[in-house]
Amino acid sequence: MTTSSSSVKVELLERTDGYVVATWRRLMLLVWRGQASVAGIERSRALCQPWAERQLGGAAFLIVVPRQRTGPPDEQTRAAMQRAASAPGSSLKGMATLIEAEGFIAASVRALMMRLQARGTQGPAPNIFRTTAEVAAWAATVLQDREVTPENLAEAIRVAREG
Repeated sequence: MTTSSSSVKVELLERTDGYVVATWRRLMLLVWRGQASVAGIERSRALCQPWAERQLGGAAFLIVVPRQRTGPPDEQTRAAMQRAASAPGSSLKGMATLIEAEGFIAASVRALMMRLQARGTQGPAPNIFRTTAEVAAWAATVLQDREVTPENLAEAIRVAREG
């Protein structure tokens, strides 16, 4: 299903109460609406592989963690995250996480995620970001796509979340 606003066109691949998997340009988005789950990780991984292979020039994957508080993932979810990070696929030019929350706890989580992800991944290095401007600069470079701007990326995330 395709949904759009005046500036972006987003394709919704899967939508549940807990997450949305969508694509915008050559960027796949896993937008969490709440607590991370095994189902969201495994479904986004299954949808990403064939989609990324069809993208001329490669694709990138972005996980968006919401502002609201969520607990740490359970053991099964952590294992699913590790499996996804250790085999990202050859079609992905990069993976990133946007943690929208602010403050000391969010900064600590970003630092911890960078250490954990750097240890267990193969393929493109994961990136952890605080703002859509940081993500957009990274994605525009990785994908060589000038249309990936902070404003357009923020709008794509909003459209996907509200999908």
